[in-house]
Amino acid sequence: MENLNELEITKIEQFCADKEMYNAVKKIILASVYTHGTVQKGFIPNPLQNGAFSLASLATNNPIPDNVLGEHIRGMWAGVNALENGFNELSKITSGKEIIESPYNEAV
Repeated sequence: MENLNELEITKIEQFCADKEMYNAVKKIILASVYTHGTVQKGFIPNPLQNGAFSLASLATNNPIPDNVLGEHIRGMWAGVNALENGFNELSKITSGKEIIESPYNEAV
């Protein structure tokens, strides 16, 4: 991406290479849009899986017109889809350099 500097590209590559970190961050961000029991410990988020059913189940106890429910579901899908597209774009960012993991603990 032309709006990123070399350091930012390197940091994004490192982030994406750490699959546990990548999936943990994705889980936290998706949880803000896509909760309702689908994002859980040990679960790799699938953004196309059923937040809509939770919205529909709420409508049975609190009558919401179908068109309003549909608007909410469409909005939820748009948000989740935008996040998934963003994560896919992150995975495509590369400097073209090989990432070499350090055998040293840089935190020490």
